[in-house]
Amino acid sequence: MFDQLSEMVRLAQQSWVGCCWETEFGSRRLNLRGLQARQAVVAAKATRGDESQCWYQAAQWLAGVEHDAKTAAEHAQQALNAVASGDLAVAIKLFDQASVLAAKYPVSVGYVACRSLCEDLSCSDPATA
Repeated sequence: MFDQLSEMVRLAQQSWVGCCWETEFGSRRLNLRGLQARQAVVAAKATRGDESQCWYQAAQWLAGVEHDAKTAAEHAQQALNAVASGDLAVAIKLFDQASVLAAKYPVSVGYVACRSLCEDLSCSDPATA
């Protein structure tokens, strides 16, 4: 089951690294899907006025999304490490933290499923009963 959990974590980490959904951001209704914060900064520098300002705001927002995705991935990796060391209660809490971050956005990542599998491991492990 650990190998299955490892694969689920890997897939979840790869599936969300930034804005991977359609948006209508700001006054310009920018679609930021697939863009990174650094790309939005380039667009901001290449434009003027309201459009430039909108791109700078988009860059800040994208940086937040990227930070949350990275933090969720780190929590999931720490959870996997906790499972490997037998600390399933800590692992469940870490998967919960990853799930809370993902829930802020319209993404479908597998951190909730990872938590569920970890919970199943916890229930089937006599050492944790």
